Amino acid sequence: MRNLDVVIVGAGPAGIGMAMELGKIPGLEFGVLESDRIGESFRRWPKQTRLITPSFYSNPFGLADLNTIDSTTSPATFAGAEHLSGDQYADYLELVAENAELPIVCGCKVLEVTPGPDGGFHLITELGELFTEFLIWGCGEYQFPKLNPFPGANLCVHYAQVENWQILESSSYIVIGGYESGLDSAINLIKLGHKVRLLVRKATWDQSDINDPSQVLSPYTRERLREMESNDLLEIIFDANVREVTRQGDNSYRVHAADGRYWDVEQAPILGTGFLNGGGARQIKDLWMWNDEDHIMLSDADESVMTSGLFLIGPQVRHDQRIYCFIYKFRQRFARIASEVAQRLQLDTEWLEGSENGVWGPFGNSDCCEGCEC
Repeated sequence: MRNLDVVIVGAGPAGIGMAMELGKIPGLEFGVLESDRIGESFRRWPKQTRLITPSFYSNPFGLADLNTIDSTTSPATFAGAEHLSGDQYADYLELVAENAELPIVCGCKVLEVTPGPDGGFHLITELGELFTEFLIWGCGEYQFPKLNPFPGANLCVHYAQVENWQILESSSYIVIGGYESGLDSAINLIKLGHKVRLLVRKATWDQSDINDPSQVLSPYTRERLREMESNDLLEIIFDANVREVTRQGDNSYRVHAADGRYWDVEQAPILGTGFLNGGGARQIKDLWMWNDEDHIMLSDADESVMTSGLFLIGPQVRHDQRIYCFIYKFRQRFARIASEVAQRLQLDTEWLEGSENGVWGPFGNSDCCEGCEC
């Protein structure tokens, strides 16, 4: 059984970015475990899906590409694209990991995590057992869709279960959900010539009083929606609080709303209902404390308030009302965790440039989005 200082679970943008930061600490022994391939969640996106945050190379001027996980690289220059596909972004992550020679083991699923009686963690994986002093969990959320938001949801097809919109052949669809996945579903179906009835509770694209893109439709999706609003193939039904989906014989489905309205469709409805709170962190759900809104409670260093030495990275990180679900948000947290680990292991922390001024790593102050309105 091998011993390591730190193990990162997950090799998406959070896991790779965290590993890049840990690689700066002299003498630290760490590894990254990935159950499948680097960037696997992105490779499972529908082929037409694109990153909603734009990529642009501005690193020399101190403004890193919004989608980069390292201050010296840019997905925009790698792919020659502003809104990358899932495969393009996964290829970018692979190149970053390869160039940095990160210690990543793919095809190594973690089967069990047990906290040690004196600290640390015993991990059982598909490739053997190991012990680590610190565990950093970064399994993301895309592979953990919300499949049962209401009775009969199992009769539907979730956005995360669609590989390619081109393989859908029916002429008419119902899409449930008014946020990014719901709108992306509707837009891509209409582009392919299908009629779409979009059921939404509210117009998420008209909430001008909300500036956080984690809570309102992104400008990229709003722009695409505007191009479709006058299209006869799109019908938007507002105030549609879907409560159930049932089968109507062998050839149709009925979507029921709370106010008694219903809509029939021959093809299984498309669910744009998002992903589970906590995402992949639910794999070790008993090691976290969950609040009343079913989110994980963390310390200022993104550590579990229940299990010492266990840290969370990626889109599920939250502090008060601040949601870190975009890459440009959660990458701010990497250096904060790396600093905490280095100090506890009594390793050199001089690599933290400007740490005496409260600045952590290449992306600025790790506490920036906790104490100011940046």
